Amino acid sequence: MPIVILAATKLRQFINEITPHFIQIRQKIHMHPELGYQEELTAAVVAHELKQMGLDVVTGVGGTGVVAMIDSGKAGKTVALRAELDALPMTEMTGRPYKSIHPGKMHACGHDGHTATLLMAANALCNFKDRFKGRVKLIFQPAEEGGGAGAAAMIQDGVLESPAVDAIFAYHNYPTLPVGMVQTLEGTVLSGNTDFTITIHGKGGHAAIPDLNIDPIFMSAILVKNIHELKLESGQIVAITEVNGGSSKNIIPDYVILGGTLRYITIMDREYLKQLLTTMMNKTVSAYGGQAKIELIDHYPPTINSSAETEHVFKVARSLFGNERVGLKQKISRAAEDFSFYLQRVPGCYFFMGNGENSASCHNSEYDFNDALLPDAAELMCRIAIDYLNGTI
Repeated sequence: MPIVILAATKLRQFINEITPHFIQIRQKIHMHPELGYQEELTAAVVAHELKQMGLDVVTGVGGTGVVAMIDSGKAGKTVALRAELDALPMTEMTGRPYKSIHPGKMHACGHDGHTATLLMAANALCNFKDRFKGRVKLIFQPAEEGGGAGAAAMIQDGVLESPAVDAIFAYHNYPTLPVGMVQTLEGTVLSGNTDFTITIHGKGGHAAIPDLNIDPIFMSAILVKNIHELKLESGQIVAITEVNGGSSKNIIPDYVILGGTLRYITIMDREYLKQLLTTMMNKTVSAYGGQAKIELIDHYPPTINSSAETEHVFKVARSLFGNERVGLKQKISRAAEDFSFYLQRVPGCYFFMGNGENSASCHNSEYDFNDALLPDAAELMCRIAIDYLNGTI
């Protein structure tokens, strides 16, 4: 059966018609935020919408993830599109009529909007599945935030298999960019992150006899200063974010705990920073008679876009929105994303779309996803999948 080319106007007209419904879905999800691996209601909403489209739905993937397949019935490749389900442990301060009803939980990163986007794209792709060959795998993923690594959990449960995924795509809204502006980079687009905990042991005692003590607070202060003064390469970060020690004004404690994060753009950078920090810790603390140990936990590796798939996103975006709304991201982001785990297995591209120049930043209590972005984002996701499957990449 020959493929009938889908006119851009027909796709956009359909998306415009369904937008009001999915704005309501987005705002419903926003009102009921759920943290990583707790997204039961969100997953139920997603599953219900997908079933209404006539799709077979698999739930509980990677914990609370949802997966569905749009099969054109024609032989071809399999492309995956991914959105996140989870919210953040924050209290919302937007004052929106659909604001979170759960104090201490908030969709402060736009995952509600990403989920609504993918549902919109799924609806359109179901309606036009005679216009492409192959399959589109829809991945609604839990626990991206906070090191939850929902992507890794879904991969462990086989989300990239049966059938095997040939390429994968996802986007993130981007505050301060004009609504719908598209940006990304070939290669590393987001940093990797490793958390660390340093415990500095001294010899505690009365504050009035410091000559008999080995002060871990003093040693931690010197170490923080030394870390702050490190001369690092571009993209390398060692940041101290926690200092905990002491219990009384007249007691030198036995130990102090420092916490922080490493950010890097290559795995080699990661190993270099680990060794650098460990060596500096030991040298600094031993110079004052103390002892120290470090615990390092790798979370997400760098997110590395493949060349052909990134060029595909640029090509499709330019065809839809024009050159003036598409550009190279100027810097590698220091944020980390577990989409990186998918890209370690299959080629793909992670890209950004503007949430508005006046948008509050992500992870801010006044942030909200801009519903005006939904139709552009859904159209782009649809066209990325259709053109990839029809062999225009």
